[in-house]
Amino acid sequence: IREPLAMALISPEFLFLVEPDSSDKKRPLSEFELASRLSYFLWSSMPDHRLFELAKAGTLSDSATLAAEVERMLQSPKSRRFVSQFTGQWLDLDQLDRVAINPEYYPEFDDTLKPWMRQETEAFFAEILEHDLSALLFLDSDFVMANEPLARHYGLENGPRTTAFERVALAPDSRRGGLLTQASTLLGASTGEDSHPIKRAVWIRERLLHDPPAPPPPNVPSLDAENPDFAKLSVREQLAAHREEPGCVDCHRGIDPWGVALEHFDAVGLYRDTIQRKVGKKFVSNPVVAADVLPGGHEVNGVAELRQFLLTERRDQFAHAFVAKLLGYAVGRTLELTDEPQIEAISHEFAEHDYRLRKLVELVASSEAFRTK
Repeated sequence: IREPLAMALISPEFLFLVEPDSSDKKRPLSEFELASRLSYFLWSSMPDHRLFELAKAGTLSDSATLAAEVERMLQSPKSRRFVSQFTGQWLDLDQLDRVAINPEYYPEFDDTLKPWMRQETEAFFAEILEHDLSALLFLDSDFVMANEPLARHYGLENGPRTTAFERVALAPDSRRGGLLTQASTLLGASTGEDSHPIKRAVWIRERLLHDPPAPPPPNVPSLDAENPDFAKLSVREQLAAHREEPGCVDCHRGIDPWGVALEHFDAVGLYRDTIQRKVGKKFVSNPVVAADVLPGGHEVNGVAELRQFLLTERRDQFAHAFVAKLLGYAVGRTLELTDEPQIEAISHEFAEHDYRLRKLVELVASSEAFRTK
C-alpha cells in the first residue's frame, strides 16, 4: 500500500488545483468552488457542513444567502484566522521579527513585548470588524486596544490589569490613535536603535495608500549612521544630505516627509522630544524635528496633523487602497488592471456605507472578481 499511497500524494491532481483548459474568459465559480473560496477567505480552512449543504442545494450563490453566510462566518470564532492572517499580510506584521532591539539604546526593553505588539494590531482590527465600525479608524481613533504589559509600556494610566486585550478610551489630547502610533508599525519600520523615516514613509505609502515608491537604484548610498559627524546631524539634516545625491533627490522629495512626521516616536513606539544617538562611547542628543512638506505642498508637523491630512485629503485613496488589499487577499491572487473597475465600484459603495468594515467584507464576497475565476 506504500507505493500507491506515495503515487497519490505526489500526483499533480493532489498537489495542485487543476483548472480545465478553456478560453481566457472568466467563468462563474461553481457552488462548491464558491463555498471553498468563501471559507478560505474568512476561515482559512475548508467549508463546514452548512456551506457544503448550501452548495449542494445550489443556493449559496443567491445574494441574500451569501450575505447571510458572510455574517454567520464572521460571528464564528474561526474568523479570528482571517483577522490574524489578513492584518499580517496587509500591514506586514512579520517586520516585527526582522528588527532586533539594541540593548544599549533600550536597556529596559522586554523582548516578550513583541508578540503583544502584534496582537494589539490584530485586536484593533478585530474590534472594528466585530462592532462594524468605520475603517477610517485605522487612520485615527479615540481608543486603543491594550493589555497590562502594553499599557505599562505606553504609560496608559487607565489601562487593563490583565494580559487580555481591552478597549481603552483615549483622552482628547492623546498622541495615540490609529495604526500610525502602534508599536507594531513604529518598531517594525525602525533600525532597532532609532526610528527610520524612510522605512516608515514607505510603509505608509505602500500599506495605507497602495502607492509604493519605486525601488532605489542598486548603487544608492544608505544613511550613514556609522559616520560620527553624520550621526550628530538631526534627521532633517541627514535626509537633506542624502538628497544631495543626484540619484536620490527626486524620489525622496515624495517619500521622506511621510516618515518625518512620525519622528516624535522612537524605535520601540514611545513618545519623545529628543533623539539620542550614540557617537563613539557617548550619546548625543538632538531635538525632534517632525515638520515637513508633503507632496503637493501640504505642511504637516507631527502625527496628529499627518492623520488629519490622511482623513481629509487622502480618504478616497486610503479607501481605494484598502479595498484593493482586501480584494486581493480574498481572491488569493495579484490584482490586475482589469480589476480596477470593480475596485472603484466597491470603493464607491464602501464610502456610501460610511466605510463600515463588515459591510466591505460582504461587498467583496459578492463582487464579480470574487465569484469568478
